[in-house]
Amino acid sequence: MSKLNVDQKSIFNLLSEKKADFLIPDYQRPYAWEDEECQTLWDDIFEFAIPGGDAYKFNDKDEYFLGAIVTYKNENEQSEVIDGQQRLTTLLLILRAFYDKFEKMQDEGSKLTRDRIERCIWKTNAFGAPQKDLLKINSEVVTDNDKEEFVELLKTGTFKVDSKSQYVKNFRFFQERINEFLNDYASYFPYLPARILDNCILLPIEAESQDTALRIFSTLNDRGLPLSDADIFKAQFYKFYGSQGKKDDFIMQWKELEEKTSQILRPITGTPMDELFTRYMYYLRAKEGNKSMSGSQ
Repeated sequence: MSKLNVDQKSIFNLLSEKKADFLIPDYQRPYAWEDEECQTLWDDIFEFAIPGGDAYKFNDKDEYFLGAIVTYKNENEQSEVIDGQQRLTTLLLILRAFYDKFEKMQDEGSKLTRDRIERCIWKTNAFGAPQKDLLKINSEVVTDNDKEEFVELLKTGTFKVDSKSQYVKNFRFFQERINEFLNDYASYFPYLPARILDNCILLPIEAESQDTALRIFSTLNDRGLPLSDADIFKAQFYKFYGSQGKKDDFIMQWKELEEKTSQILRPITGTPMDELFTRYMYYLRAKEGNKSMSGSQ
């Protein structure tokens, strides 16, 4: 029987661990959260942390569950993120946006919060000091042309003004929300990041192997952004071709297929790859003479 390590943790406890080292692997999909998902997350967290617009109504024992993060330890002892990458990435963008704001504040409380956020974003040396060239997360997603911008954004807080990266768009979105919050609730400002770090909860599920992690992946949804059929197909194909020693060939061919499909198909719902698989399913059914309206085989 496969073993799972499951233990809910606050964002701070998960990310500040000395050995925390997350990797978004090459076969994952690119970061895809947009304004709608970011706004929903922000509204939910804000209402939880500042209930009814009053920070003093908050109960320190309350917790807000953000969902699961499915990982497994690869040969380099990195936690490969199989499910939950959209959520984890967005949370780091929020923390980086708060960090930039606190960096300009010199009061003791702001310094403490800044130090805690540092421990979530960067790896630390033997003395606990942040090593700002070493992040707690990295991305190798082959089909994500903006992953270098994400890494640079987390490291330095800087980005190109004309950047079209979704990472940058969402980072600026959270900067705007944080500025609005500071203007409207200046006296409450320290409470929000503290409650995000300590009272927002994730459920890290660490599988003992990639195979087990992929099985869990196929049954879970990202918060606000369901896993598509194409995502699940890709994970299963990756597992198969990886066992054949053809992982790199599969990744490159999948990337080429995604690029070609996005140029040709414009589905009303879902992704171009979902549309491709749907059309191929209808082709196979027609070839077999199956005239049923049902999509089941």
